[in-house]
Amino acid sequence: MEPSIASLMSGFPPHPDNQVKASNWRTPRLARWSFNHLRQLLPTAPIAPASVPAALAKAWQDLRWLEFTDQQNQQHSLEQFLRASHTDAFAVMHKGRIVFDWYDGFGAADQPHIVFSITKSMAALVAGVLIGKGKLNPDCLVTDYLPELCGSAYDDARLQHLLDMQIASGFSENYLDSDGIFMAYRRAAAWNPVEEGVETDGLRAFLTKMPKSTTTAHGTMHHYCSPHSDVLGWAIERAGHDSFANQFSRYILQPCGGRHAAYITLDTFGAPRVAGGLCITAHDLLSIGEMVRNAGQLNGTEIVPSAFINDITKPRDNSLWMAQNHGEGPRLFSEGNYRSQWYQTGNSDKVICGIGIHGQWLWINPEKDLVIVKLASNDIEVDSATDRMMLAAFAAIGEALS
Repeated sequence: MEPSIASLMSGFPPHPDNQVKASNWRTPRLARWSFNHLRQLLPTAPIAPASVPAALAKAWQDLRWLEFTDQQNQQHSLEQFLRASHTDAFAVMHKGRIVFDWYDGFGAADQPHIVFSITKSMAALVAGVLIGKGKLNPDCLVTDYLPELCGSAYDDARLQHLLDMQIASGFSENYLDSDGIFMAYRRAAAWNPVEEGVETDGLRAFLTKMPKSTTTAHGTMHHYCSPHSDVLGWAIERAGHDSFANQFSRYILQPCGGRHAAYITLDTFGAPRVAGGLCITAHDLLSIGEMVRNAGQLNGTEIVPSAFINDITKPRDNSLWMAQNHGEGPRLFSEGNYRSQWYQTGNSDKVICGIGIHGQWLWINPEKDLVIVKLASNDIEVDSATDRMMLAAFAAIGEALS
């Protein structure tokens, strides 16, 4: 472990420079500890694993020295890249067998790590189960399930608009915001302390006040907005008559043979941060990815309806995806799309993926029978240069294993 992080949270009490707390847990260096120990800092709800955990088949290959070329035509080994990008856990599954895993910092095989917005993709899987059971309908209005949202940005929006991030709202996803609506959102979700003189009624109250867009209508643009996934989580709880944590355990983690307890962060009123608060081990996330790769099935059992998974992967018009960022197009995946909280890459292997800030990736390549999990504590929330290097590394792994 790097000397600069080995002393984090060591001592009784830790030195102030090494003290991780609710007010600084996402800052560089300290994140190496907090992203692996978040339940020691924030309110959380446990997510139970399988009563009889599934054994993972293995076919080990040492990929540490696998070389790939970045966009500047520079050569890197996989291990060099993983260390440089502050990767905490990295795992590769090929044809249903783990072929490689690697850990650094505070990462470990049994250590849940926050996956940030990959949580959105996981929530969509729960929604898919409830749709299959007839408890949710993507064509119904959001307010059919959550009448508390009447008068907010979610008025007249359908559940599919919510799933596809096509809600017309006045929210801005600005990770550097220090005093605007995004900071108010983080306070409401208990991800930032509430300063003296500032009040919050919690996440659900915040959602009821989501401002409407004054320039667009639902279904006319792709507008990435994390609170929409919290609304999805709320609808899941209302329709499923149980907490999100319990439903994710029952419908996803346990059927996928989860080996370790996961957890999700809560606000101070008990509402889950479904937009980004899931903490789960790399191997368990890998198993869920393998289920998705197999169109919702694992070991011959349907876990998520295949119709829902096939709808996520099906090519469709991507004009709304391409028109984002004021017409400048998407940050990644220029031929891609976004469907039901998952990214379509648009590449020839029909890859879909879940992505979280600070370097979290769940990469599913059905053409190469490949699933990759990368969990990290990158200093930067959105690091496009590192992401492009990582895509080159993923491609090299796919070629090496094919």
